[in-house]
Amino acid sequence: MDANFGHELVPGRSCGSCDVCCVALTIDEPHLQKLQGHRCPNLQQDHLCRIYDSRPQTCRAFYCGWRRLKWVRENLRPDQSGVLIRVIVESSRSRGPQLGICVTLLGPRALKADGLAETLAAAVNADIPVQLHVPGPPGYTAAVARINEALADSVTFKDKAALLAVLRRAYAQGRKGAFRPIVLGRPCAEAGHASAEDMA
Repeated sequence: MDANFGHELVPGRSCGSCDVCCVALTIDEPHLQKLQGHRCPNLQQDHLCRIYDSRPQTCRAFYCGWRRLKWVRENLRPDQSGVLIRVIVESSRSRGPQLGICVTLLGPRALKADGLAETLAAAVNADIPVQLHVPGPPGYTAAVARINEALADSVTFKDKAALLAVLRRAYAQGRKGAFRPIVLGRPCAEAGHASAEDMA
């Protein structure tokens, strides 16, 4: 596992035509407010940003886990897999701040993404906090849960089928969540927000 944990971008990986972060995340900045699930108004049809040179700091600082973590499998590019991985900071009373990952499953097809099980197993084996993030309807909050303990047995016994079964159940449960409309102007208060803190 890379001790740098995403401080440098993975060589050979580029965003290309992927613009998932410009749709999937909530951006709550003074000069750009956009709800999760809605296409950013500055995103052009050619997948380029209309305000790239003056884009907010949140956008400047963000690179998804596929770009930042070499142990995230090559096949998990967000636009091709339906899986968006973010580096986050998780705090707990016992351990204090710890870098982890938030894994957003953008739809049912993400559960079949090649390399998803292996990537999650690598994180769990390395004792990296893993949060599962299941988005609500566009403009609504998400269901979020830490899944390390739920995956522990399947990872220990290297049982890929069991790991994927846990993910399917967790995703189905998440889809039943009590989603609420996201209210902009409350930075980091709603699940699914992108902020400079969880992108650092």
